[in-house]
Amino acid sequence: MTATIAGHCTARFAPVQEAFERNFNEGGEVGARVAVIERGDTVVDLWGGHADETAEQAWQEDTLVCSMSVSKGVVALCAHLLASRGLLDYDQPVAAYWPEFAAAGKERITVRQAISHQASLAFIDDAEPGDATDWTRFTRKIAAQRPNWAVGTEETYHSVTIGYITGEIVRRIDGRPIQQFIAEELAGPLGADFILGVGDEDFDRVAEQIPNPDNELMNGGLFNEKTTAMFTPMPPEAIGSRELVRYVFPSGSGVSNGLALAKLFAPFANGGEYKGVRLFTPEVIRLASEEQWHHPDSMFGNDFRVALGLLLNIDFNYWGKEGNVGTAGAGGYAAFADPDNGISYGYTPNRFNSGAGLGDQHRSLV
Repeated sequence: MTATIAGHCTARFAPVQEAFERNFNEGGEVGARVAVIERGDTVVDLWGGHADETAEQAWQEDTLVCSMSVSKGVVALCAHLLASRGLLDYDQPVAAYWPEFAAAGKERITVRQAISHQASLAFIDDAEPGDATDWTRFTRKIAAQRPNWAVGTEETYHSVTIGYITGEIVRRIDGRPIQQFIAEELAGPLGADFILGVGDEDFDRVAEQIPNPDNELMNGGLFNEKTTAMFTPMPPEAIGSRELVRYVFPSGSGVSNGLALAKLFAPFANGGEYKGVRLFTPEVIRLASEEQWHHPDSMFGNDFRVALGLLLNIDFNYWGKEGNVGTAGAGGYAAFADPDNGISYGYTPNRFNSGAGLGDQHRSLV
């Protein structure tokens, strides 16, 4: 489809605009926003298309969209913010901050393992549908759960539990719910339009997510006997429903746009600072970007390369080059930092990409 594109793009980054326009004209894009920040300057900020499947509502500058598992990476940034303040030690046991977590043989699991999908808590044995809508109930079940397998023998992407594990560690240290911490300590200071748990006042800004039968999440390609149990506690609304964003679901309901995500990762690209706001120390950025594991996921089978709650560059989650670090969401949502060049990037479409991974539209922009 031909779309009206708004925003701006500097001449040096003109290929990004060309690729963005081509995604609409040839790649099936419906609505999207892409942004690039270079050393504090927004050099690309483009949006276009429609916010709904019927093409009645234009994508606006303030349009938001559910960014799926990008939310996990944003929650991880909160942990790194606390580490930068000296309040969180990655190599301490989780139980040092969350005593109940020590139950069922988990007393030695470290924060490093927990936020890197290595705590063997991918699914909860007694989970019931909708558990993830009740923070207290679900985190209690996580704390009581025996590891799914011996820690260190197997690693898998914790699709649902990871946001709660990391978010509860943050809450135990700081005292505020994770959605409040994000708003007041991360998104707010950076001027990033990211919301976890959308209220009525912002709901009308949220774009529809448009299904794609060729996407592995939409067509069930990601589900098998092993992975189905992971998703049991999910909110009752199906993935792709706008109603999902009303929940505080830290593993997948945060709403944002391309510029918001580029702002959130700008400090990681610039030694911890963006426009005079310093959030992270260079040492924490270095530690957070270190590879923790890299191999096919034991339950999904997809290739993962995991840092401390973030993802490193591979073909599946393509960040352009070695040394870049970011976060990704099923459907094609992406954000990353390129510390070598002082660049951060955010991309938020509303039509799910085809296949697995981040898809051709994102890859063409990078």
